[in-house]
Amino acid sequence: MFSFTKEQAIISLGPVSFGGQPGHYPTVAIGGLFFKGAPDTTTAAGSLQTMFDISKQTGTPVLPDFFIRKESYVEEILDFIEQELPKEYPFSIDITDAAIKVQTLQALADRGLLKRTIYNSLHIGVTDEERDTLKQCTPAMVILVSFNPKDKSPDGKIEVLENGAHLLDTGLFGVAKDVGIPNILVDTAALAPGDNSGAAIASIPVIKEEYGLPTGCAIHNVVEKSTWLQDHEHSKPCIDAASNSAISLFGGDFAIFGPVQHASTVVPLLAWHDILISEYTEAYFGITPIDSHPRRKLLK
Repeated sequence: MFSFTKEQAIISLGPVSFGGQPGHYPTVAIGGLFFKGAPDTTTAAGSLQTMFDISKQTGTPVLPDFFIRKESYVEEILDFIEQELPKEYPFSIDITDAAIKVQTLQALADRGLLKRTIYNSLHIGVTDEERDTLKQCTPAMVILVSFNPKDKSPDGKIEVLENGAHLLDTGLFGVAKDVGIPNILVDTAALAPGDNSGAAIASIPVIKEEYGLPTGCAIHNVVEKSTWLQDHEHSKPCIDAASNSAISLFGGDFAIFGPVQHASTVVPLLAWHDILISEYTEAYFGITPIDSHPRRKLLK
């Protein structure tokens, strides 16, 4: 449980706020949709509503992250966003293919959705076409993935943010500034087991102390790639959910927790940890939680 000497930024997009000192704002739970196959919008609508219902019950803010795998899925997924999300509610788009990123940014601009969009993500693989498109179709917020293939330590993650590890003409901070994205979240790049995966957690307080920016990661990816857990299938769901608690305990602000269907386990878990953190940080550091914090909502 931490308190940082660096002033901590608080960045809000619609009703969702990221950042601040631990114990002030709750951890944002980010759940993914449409990872596999063609978009099943009927099932997704039910899962999304369940996540919002649990958020309302617990006080833990939630954010949907839409994975777009194919160009042919872009319009259908954006239709779903417009139909199923509350008006003005933010969302993240998660795309790996550079060409699909360009197409989606243009479609978001055409629909007037960029002001609600979190771009997931900018990393050292950013292309010139992607950068040019981002200048013309600029989302409200970006996630910078601090993956450094040359140095997977916390220092290496800082290097890629500041100078691109000399693999880009500038660091990821510079790219974000150049394309005009005003609000930044930092993802500490959880890697495969045995590949210094623990640095994703250890880097959270380092980056927050250095820059004061909202920081988190997708530590559940490490669980997914831990093949030895195949021999412990009864424990794997618990381990997957519990992995996210390390983020908040190390001072992080958001947990990208995997499929939205896991919300019923992960969101209450994050609320529970945020209550513990808030009790301590208010007593020791004088950090007062916001009115909608799980501690205020659940401990009456």
